[in-house]
Amino acid sequence: MDNFEAFMRSFFMCVKEDTFARLTLSKPTDPTSEVKKLIIKMILIKEKRHFSFVYRYETKDITKNYDIEEGGDSIIQLIQTDFGIANLFTELNHFSLEKQDNGKYKFKKQKQDGSVKATRSHDKQKKSLRSKDDYLKALGILNQKGNVQKDKGDKLKQVNKYVEIIDGILRKNESLDKIDPLHIVDMGSGKGYLTFALYDYLANTKGKKLRLQGIEMRSELVSICNKIADKVKFDHLTFEQGTIEEVQPSSIDVLIALHACDTATDDAILKGIQSEASLIICAPCCHKQVRKAMKDAPAVSPITQFGILKERQAELLTDTIRALILELYGYKAHIFEFISSEHTGKNLMITAIKHKGKVDKKRIQKEIDSIKTTFGIEEHYLENILS
Repeated sequence: MDNFEAFMRSFFMCVKEDTFARLTLSKPTDPTSEVKKLIIKMILIKEKRHFSFVYRYETKDITKNYDIEEGGDSIIQLIQTDFGIANLFTELNHFSLEKQDNGKYKFKKQKQDGSVKATRSHDKQKKSLRSKDDYLKALGILNQKGNVQKDKGDKLKQVNKYVEIIDGILRKNESLDKIDPLHIVDMGSGKGYLTFALYDYLANTKGKKLRLQGIEMRSELVSICNKIADKVKFDHLTFEQGTIEEVQPSSIDVLIALHACDTATDDAILKGIQSEASLIICAPCCHKQVRKAMKDAPAVSPITQFGILKERQAELLTDTIRALILELYGYKAHIFEFISSEHTGKNLMITAIKHKGKVDKKRIQKEIDSIKTTFGIEEHYLENILS
């Protein structure tokens, strides 16, 4: 019996004896994989055992549950093809399996100290990253009893997910987390739902010193948000009237632009790049500029003849080029689903973290030019204003 078979035999034995605690799979065999780690536990659903797979991405976790047979088959496949290291924990032992460069496996077995327990309940509900709820009441998301208003459930999910994303970014980037005090500019802050949540998380949950400015062109919203900030004693949160294009903030550490329409997202990215912000976060809205700039190209004309598909193609191309331009200027960019499309159609987010590594500008520019040529894009607004 080889080492792989020994490990899998130990796995199926502990499942049979119900001593399985957890299995972690790490070191993806594909270096470009967005899944960094997979954590597998066992839970009860309607009194039947299931495997709960937690896929750990850079900025979020996704959980999927499988019955024992289906989950077991998936685990065999994942260990064989997708991950280089597996760690199996039972109540009595710790088994490890590591794939070597020559394709063979290294197997170890160690006794446990008794601290690992084979629990079968769902994980406890995540501890809220919010410190206070008074601003949510003032904003009309919660009623005075602390219950979610009838039509605000999706908005609260969006607020919670947003704070989770920021928390994940800070936990994984110590240099960013250590900036103190932190200057944040939220461009196009609107009604301030996410701006207030971010301030509460950073100032009250994290205990960070910061200055957070919300920039909003509608004077009535600026006035309302400033009154709420004063009421809930968010002393270093202010809202100012202005447009993204006009405002000239200096020394920005974090620049945020959520749902800024069309090229306003590009204007915000420009401000972030010019200020050498450590973190830029955008959730784009509308992609009219590239759609209008797209000319019929033979390779894509069968797609773009249909209006809805041309619109979606323009969205993908706009944000892809934005991410590449950010990388051209020394950022590590990620694009991911901010929140499920069932809660909001504006569900893509771009995050870009400034780094000090070498940038292959020729390669990146070649990729940008190739995309533009292939899809008949005459110009990209962000590229123009940066040149």
